Amino acid sequence: RDTDLTVLYMQVVPWWLRLYLHTMSITDLSSPGGSSPIAHEKVHLDLARDRSTPYTLEIVFTVPARSTVKFSIQFDPLLLRWNEYPPDAHHGRHIPSGVVSYKDDEQIVQLYSDSPIVYLPTPDFSMPFNVLCLVSTVIAIVYGSIFSLTTKELACIKENEVKKGLLLQLITALRGALRKQESAAAVIKKEQETEVAVV
Repeated sequence: RDTDLTVLYMQVVPWWLRLYLHTMSITDLSSPGGSSPIAHEKVHLDLARDRSTPYTLEIVFTVPARSTVKFSIQFDPLLLRWNEYPPDAHHGRHIPSGVVSYKDDEQIVQLYSDSPIVYLPTPDFSMPFNVLCLVSTVIAIVYGSIFSLTTKELACIKENEVKKGLLLQLITALRGALRKQESAAAVIKKEQETEVAVV
């Protein structure tokens, strides 16, 4: 615009960001001597309550004609409880857009900023899964062994009464065939030795 403009900037900030109001600055980036600060006329801040209400920041200031203004404030992200993280915790969390309101020809005009993403400190979510798998495995092994010992009935049976499985029958047949071949080879060798001795 060719004239100065008084605007109201409103920003809602989630409670899991700790704002530092003393670091707030409004800077004119297009001033001839480089960036220069802009004094705010009014500031209203509603403090946040943990896990209840967010911050609400409202600032009234005047934007110089034909200028680009930057608003900045420092904050610290908090470490949340494990059940307060979304499923894609490493994606970050969105902050609501800021709203710039001003009056133009007796009409209220509102402009919205982008919704930035803030990366929060995240714990190692794979560790509970690893512990759960390890504990479940140990419990299954111990419980299975105890359950097997306390519910099975032990009885003595003869070896010939044991039902052999298919694999065991195959192994027994192969052993029998090998023994027959060995015995046949031994008989042939003995006969050859006898013939040699007779000659």
